Amino acid sequence: MERRSSTRFSPSEIARMEKLVSDKKGEVLVDSFCQKLVEEFNRSAARVGSRALQATQVQGWFLDKLPASTPKPACLPATSEEKPLASEPDALVSEIKASASEEKKIALDTSISNNEDALSPDLPKETTDKVPEFEDLQFEAKSSKDSAWYDVALFLAHRKTSLGEVEVRVRFVGYGAEEDEWVNVRKAVRQQSIPLESSECRSIVKGDLVLCFKESNDEALHFDAHIVDVQWKQHDIRGCRCLFTVEYDHDQSQEMVNLKRISRRPRYL
Repeated sequence: MERRSSTRFSPSEIARMEKLVSDKKGEVLVDSFCQKLVEEFNRSAARVGSRALQATQVQGWFLDKLPASTPKPACLPATSEEKPLASEPDALVSEIKASASEEKKIALDTSISNNEDALSPDLPKETTDKVPEFEDLQFEAKSSKDSAWYDVALFLAHRKTSLGEVEVRVRFVGYGAEEDEWVNVRKAVRQQSIPLESSECRSIVKGDLVLCFKESNDEALHFDAHIVDVQWKQHDIRGCRCLFTVEYDHDQSQEMVNLKRISRRPRYL
């Protein structure tokens, strides 16, 4: 599920991409379009001395901004040197599988109001997720560098710490080998969060753990947050107009956001 751009774009780059989304809509998802745009960004004076952007990072930003119904391009294939999760040793697969199985039972240990009785009476039945097969699971991992969550492209290797905890080396979607990180499987790897449709807004209630897209002048990242307050609004032709006050877990700051910036945690019976 490509839904996330956790890349640091400049204000001018964000303004340019917002205009392109408005003018060209789904055309911005075409690989050649994203490649041409990223080359333009990398040639700009503002990018001097900064890490070069990749086309997949620009494409990910567009995916965040466009409606969920917009056709999405296929994922880029892994290179021959990169081994996906299925080819990792049995010990690593078992560890991640065990972590995923725990989430199937209780969604997340830190999540609140994820049981059926606590949900709004207007909650659509479809909000209770079907338990996926393990081979269909997609993961996200928390970076120790900025406390943000990124989609996982590959699990590259695994190791055990002196305390017996399993760590995996992950490659993040849209990033190269220089950004690979070792992360704790049980604390920093989980099933991907799920973007919300306009009709699902009442599935989010006060106290819920969510993944929230936080934008500022120098970064655009996804962080864990809890819902502090909800203002229900009348929907219109643009979709959900409700507002959610969130408190970010990493710095306790609060912000009012719309539904498009929130992804929920999976919910299983």
